[in-house]
Amino acid sequence: MRTINHATSLRAEPQRVFDLLSHVPNFVELCDHVEHIEDLGDDCYRWTIRAAGMRLDFDVEVCSAIAPEHFAWRSIRGIHNRGSYRLQPEGDGHTRVEFELEYKLNPLLDAAVRRAAQSLVDRVSGQLMARAQQRLDAEAARS
Repeated sequence: MRTINHATSLRAEPQRVFDLLSHVPNFVELCDHVEHIEDLGDDCYRWTIRAAGMRLDFDVEVCSAIAPEHFAWRSIRGIHNRGSYRLQPEGDGHTRVEFELEYKLNPLLDAAVRRAAQSLVDRVSGQLMARAQQRLDAEAARS
């Protein structure tokens, strides 16, 4: 399995960040590469994404949701993957967000995306965190 890591800091308390990231349907709004997320029930979701010029879908189940510290999932159909967000308070109302994604693709698909995978995940995670920050800021302004 290949592993990709990304870390950043958001201007919000861990509970607010956890609430945003643990609500899986939010990822459609937070990331351009996510086309659709279908709630299958029992903390399972079908994701449809666009990556490396391909449209892919896979099913995942949430396997850990420990507020406000940890949120994790694993695939149950399609692209073999598992990932997590670890949240830690950084002081001054900030939260450190550490993202880890492990995945395994078939050899042909792996060859096609290997070079682009880290760059793609960095861009996607960066976009997701920027949009998460915008949404957290907007919610704080309404409060």
